[in-house]
Amino acid sequence: MPYKSPFLLVDGVIYLKKHIFIKSFKKIKKNDFFLRRHFINNYAYPGVLMLEIFHQTSLILLYESKKFNYKNKMFYLAKINFAKFFFPVSYKDCIICNVTMFRKVLNSYIFHGKIIVNKKVACLSSFICILK
Repeated sequence: MPYKSPFLLVDGVIYLKKHIFIKSFKKIKKNDFFLRRHFINNYAYPGVLMLEIFHQTSLILLYESKKFNYKNKMFYLAKINFAKFFFPVSYKDCIICNVTMFRKVLNSYIFHGKIIVNKKVACLSSFICILK
């Protein structure tokens, strides 16, 4: 992954089916940089970072599927078709991120993502990433 801490937001991969689906996780800790700076005295995980978890998880899916070599190219989040947040995510929570590759058109990839926390859907999104 071309990311370093604090912007590496995926702790690990639970399951991967090449070219189709990936399940990753992120364990949120109280001392995470973003929690301490987002809302003072309210440890809500920023929604935009949940969208970034989708992006990083989709990058892992493509890299592990041997779709491209990230050393030579960059993978950009080009468009968020929709994003819906159902409840705040806090520290001590473990984010489970499911991403499915829906379609590939030229150098664009369309994904659908779902974040689950405590067996409940916390976020849904459809997004497009582009390879340049």
